[in-house]
Amino acid sequence: MDFDRTPASPKKGRQDAPQGRRNSLWPRLPKGAALVRIMALPAAAAAALLGFRIILRCIPYPELAAYQRRPYGLALYDRNGAVLRVSPAPDGVKREWAPLEAVPLQAARLFIRAEDRRFYFHAGIDPLAAAARALKNLRAKRVVSGASTITMQLARLIRPHRRGAGGKAQEAWDALRLEARLSKRAILELWLNSIPFGSNIEGLAAITRARFALPVSRLDQGRAALLAVIPRRPGAYDPALYPERAAQAALELGKRAGLALTEEAVRAAAREARQDNPGKAPFHAPHFAERVGAMLKDGGARSVKTTLDLPLQAYAETRLAAELAGLRHNRVTNGAVLAVENQTGAVRIYAGSSSWFNDEVSGKIDGVRARNQSGSCLKPFLYAKALDCGFGPSSILPDIPTIFGAGEAYIPGNFNRRFNGPVRLRVALASSLNIPAVCLLERLGVRAFEEYLASLGFQSVAEGMGTYGAGLALGNAEVSLEELVRAFAVFPRGGSALSLRWLEGQAEAAPGGAVMSPYAAWVIADILSDRSSRFVGFGPAPSMAASSGAMFKTGTANQYQHIWALGATRRYTVGVWMGNFSGETVVGKTGSSIPARLASAVLQALEGEGGAPAPYRHPGGSPPEHTGEAALCALSGMAAGPYCTGAYTERVRERQAPPQCDWHRGGAPVYPPEYQAWLSERFRSGTVSQGEGVIRIPSAGSVFYLDPSLPEGSQAVRIETSGFGPDALVYDNDALKGAVGHSGVFVLPLTPGFHRITIETEIETETEIKGRRREAASVEFSVYESQRGPAP
Repeated sequence: MDFDRTPASPKKGRQDAPQGRRNSLWPRLPKGAALVRIMALPAAAAAALLGFRIILRCIPYPELAAYQRRPYGLALYDRNGAVLRVSPAPDGVKREWAPLEAVPLQAARLFIRAEDRRFYFHAGIDPLAAAARALKNLRAKRVVSGASTITMQLARLIRPHRRGAGGKAQEAWDALRLEARLSKRAILELWLNSIPFGSNIEGLAAITRARFALPVSRLDQGRAALLAVIPRRPGAYDPALYPERAAQAALELGKRAGLALTEEAVRAAAREARQDNPGKAPFHAPHFAERVGAMLKDGGARSVKTTLDLPLQAYAETRLAAELAGLRHNRVTNGAVLAVENQTGAVRIYAGSSSWFNDEVSGKIDGVRARNQSGSCLKPFLYAKALDCGFGPSSILPDIPTIFGAGEAYIPGNFNRRFNGPVRLRVALASSLNIPAVCLLERLGVRAFEEYLASLGFQSVAEGMGTYGAGLALGNAEVSLEELVRAFAVFPRGGSALSLRWLEGQAEAAPGGAVMSPYAAWVIADILSDRSSRFVGFGPAPSMAASSGAMFKTGTANQYQHIWALGATRRYTVGVWMGNFSGETVVGKTGSSIPARLASAVLQALEGEGGAPAPYRHPGGSPPEHTGEAALCALSGMAAGPYCTGAYTERVRERQAPPQCDWHRGGAPVYPPEYQAWLSERFRSGTVSQGEGVIRIPSAGSVFYLDPSLPEGSQAVRIETSGFGPDALVYDNDALKGAVGHSGVFVLPLTPGFHRITIETEIETETEIKGRRREAASVEFSVYESQRGPAP
């Protein structure tokens, strides 16, 4: 449109516009255009404000980013939500994060009313509050009240400043920047978690726990009012220091906020804040909390629910302390308990010592991870290895005096100081007999067993590979309780490895790979839950009786300074260690029945068997596939024949059914030749079959030292043979010394020097020449005067 053009011929009835209007730069607006002009001003202002906010958002604010990343203390909870421990932040401040939804709405509103009533209606700065408080300060001729909004308070915490107008301007500017970047909800949440309450405490969640031993979710109005007045004057209004003064200030705040607070309830809460309460600084399962805290140290976690069950943890700790109280005079001063859920690997109980605070017994050492000699606790894994190498639960193992090794002889004995002759593998493991275990290890190979233990997760054994020898069968390796429990859980898991889980909600680890066959796992579980097979070594063993069907294995270190018990049901596995961390020799004898009693009690607590006995459940579950039951001879372990005097039922592999028993032939049982001495010494019934004559004891290359404290001629060596008749002759360096007799044993007096022992027997020939000697077996050994050096 041309605003300078005059119409040539105006229409009739229309007056000419005034001259001034016709020459104006503004044309005459159509109807309604004036309203548009009026609305254009607010729109322009809104656009300007939006642009200003965009500019504020674009201006770098590194202090805010750093503040949001600052570390908080880690709150650990048990599986049911009970707090275990709240550790301070790395800078030592008690600072606990709580999301805004965890803060009760009434408590949040009270803090808003106390500090910034128009919080939701300003953009970071409240001009009305600033004007009112400026007037108030002017009338008082001093500063009696500030005008800082919640956003300004948070801005000051994010970027502290000096007092004065410049600092206040910086604070206002930063408040505008905060409002441009964060929502009101985010600002409120960050502020509530940052409020300084004095006493090295920051945040509403931390002060709620520190003063009332409560989570912030349970903060009521009365307690919230007491806490809301603290930031104004922490040194004067902290209810833990001045309960009456704090209560009065809280009541006044309640009146201003329009709250219906009762004076009695507020004053009672103030007194509560001053009282000692363990919940104000929870410290449960310290070794577990330390370990989980270390796992999460660099993960940025603020609140975590763990797998631990606090009531069960407390029960185990109480029972452990009670058992140890009766063993102090034996120098058994400490212990540890670990319990896991077999299916998930969740850690339910983790007691690292008898008391974290008892430095006299090194209570801060974690007994779950400490390595100690395990005694017989490694035997189940040895027998599982044997089952996967062709042995069966009915395989016969010798429990007779045996020397293992050569130059360094190893002569194990049983706990009950007896020898049981031929024993089935089932009985040998269930009764924890030592000689059969070492015999089995000799046949399997030490190296093979070391590698097998390493595959089960025994890192301690892997690190010492090649250093253990035959003693590994009896637990001369130092292992941890955690390693034992994790490996023992393989049996109820059907042979699959277990990974421990520490956090609820944590993704369960993929099923562990098979480390043994399902058959081996099931048979070991069956053996260790078989009370009748356990009788040879332990008798009735009431400490190992659990009503829900549990398997047990105990162990005792050489000097009794470490006693162990492992127990498992289908659902749970428990391990108990007792001893001391100082390495002191135990005074007197302590039995592994003590930790077994504790393990049994913990298992029953885990299974919830406080009342009537639960139905029996096999710890190994259902029998494995491709197996069946067979009637076997209780003596030979072979298929029961017509002359067998005792039979029992055993589960065997379908293709490994044993042959029929040939030990029972209608008369006295016929034993293999190696049991000749064992039969004769106690006048046992039976004979031995003919076999190749061998010298069982001593081993070739043995070295003996004379004890100078004993009379001359009073020391001797036992020569034990098998497969020879009673007339077999004994020669020492070709000098005839005597005959072995019916027992196959000859006692040779020791003299210093080299000895070659030869056993010869007389045989009849087809010629007329009879009585010709022939050499049957020989062995060489040396005798020294003392351990200082060889005899001259």
